[in-house]
Amino acid sequence: MVLPLEGKTVLDLTRMLPGPYCSMILSDLGANVIRIEDPYYFYGNPPPFFQKGRYRESAFNSILNRNKKAITLNLKKDKAREIFYKLVKEADVVLDTYRPKVTKKLKIDYDTLASINPSIICCSLTGYGQNGPYEQIAGHDLNYIGICGILDLNKERAIYGNETQEKKPIVPGVQAADIGGGLVSTIGILGAIIERENHPKRKGQFIDIAMTDCVFSFMPLVAAHHFSKDLNDGIETQNPIHGDFPFYSVYKTKDNKFVSVGIIEVKFWREFCKGLNREDLTLKQTAKGEEREEVFEEIQKEFLKKTQKEWSEIFYNLDACVMPVKSFEEACEDPQIKERNMVIEMEHPKFGKIKNVASPIKYSRTPLKIREFAPKLGQHTKEILKNLGYSDEEIRDFKKKGII
Repeated sequence: MVLPLEGKTVLDLTRMLPGPYCSMILSDLGANVIRIEDPYYFYGNPPPFFQKGRYRESAFNSILNRNKKAITLNLKKDKAREIFYKLVKEADVVLDTYRPKVTKKLKIDYDTLASINPSIICCSLTGYGQNGPYEQIAGHDLNYIGICGILDLNKERAIYGNETQEKKPIVPGVQAADIGGGLVSTIGILGAIIERENHPKRKGQFIDIAMTDCVFSFMPLVAAHHFSKDLNDGIETQNPIHGDFPFYSVYKTKDNKFVSVGIIEVKFWREFCKGLNREDLTLKQTAKGEEREEVFEEIQKEFLKKTQKEWSEIFYNLDACVMPVKSFEEACEDPQIKERNMVIEMEHPKFGKIKNVASPIKYSRTPLKIREFAPKLGQHTKEILKNLGYSDEEIRDFKKKGII
């Protein structure tokens, strides 16, 4: 069985979540991903940990860095760059998350690497991209979703008649910009590989991915409502799935749990009203003003009469788009997640059975799996250097001089 990216080599210079998430997907797809690591990077082994006695490993890294190899290189030293250039000569992709201009300073920018290997594809994943007024500003996920408009959307709805209500944005529990940036980088890299295979000279190219651009592009419905107001007398229509309507909202149940109601189509609303035993609400799906608030209240009143489990059983056989809101722990035990094998157990040499998140890509002929555990810091340094032709004596000298 040959995996889609088998035979392709990716040099991964990234840290934290966005870049490693991208290279995780590439490694799951069969690419030979080599992490170029800095042993002095403070956040290289983040909590929480799998721990047995005094021995521990990052559980976070175990997910993100599975199927990868690792080498330590101090790229500020000339000899380390020489080693890196040798790796580049045989590689297909270089992925980094450095701030713009850092690769130039380190002499590992695209122009330099393309002079060594014209087929190389370089992808730089940054917060704001390689140009623009924010190019050199530090940031994290919350800053990027704040700039693009997503964070402003992520707040409680306005209650009719309560104009003084404070609507503070709510910090989301999942990093949309980080994960989104990793996903879009993966797509960009795969597209560049396909394009290169079709190029007469098999020439590579540079890919500039900004996480802010990615999350800004994740809002086509919001954009449609905003852009259309120019042709609608300057009036912006209301986004129906922003939580301002009773048919797309979250309700509390009798046992202080919640259900998600995600209805758009009229046929689903009719079934929903049947399930609630409130067919008097059938014609009030898009009620406005005070009447809309009454619909919200009536639906909430009904959901408080039964537990989350009872409502789940009622709506299981109804076409109504109603599902329970679960914690991650509960999701791991959900029959759908289990049926899809999204949580897998592996036998670790130190810890025994540990869990990991499976790839969501389900190929029929070449199924993806976790082939190797995440490497320890620089675990494959000697192996990789010997494959490049360096002797044991040279490798010892590199370590002595702080090159590796």
